[in-house]
Amino acid sequence: MKSFKSGVIVGVLSSVAIAAATALGYRQTVVKPTQKAEEHHEEVSKQAIRRSVAAHQSRF
Repeated sequence: MKSFKSGVIVGVLSSVAIAAATALGYRQTVVKPTQKAEEHHEEVSKQAIRRSVAAHQSRF
């Protein structure tokens, strides 16, 4: 009976560790690159808007 309990505990702990590792891996490979791409797109859009406004302003 004691080995069954220890086996269950080890199984649960290893499952939790695997789930945490998977979540961190997913975040590093999917979420962060997507966030970086969105930030880059926003920055480029802001620059384009500034240039557009600056190019179309009157000199007088």
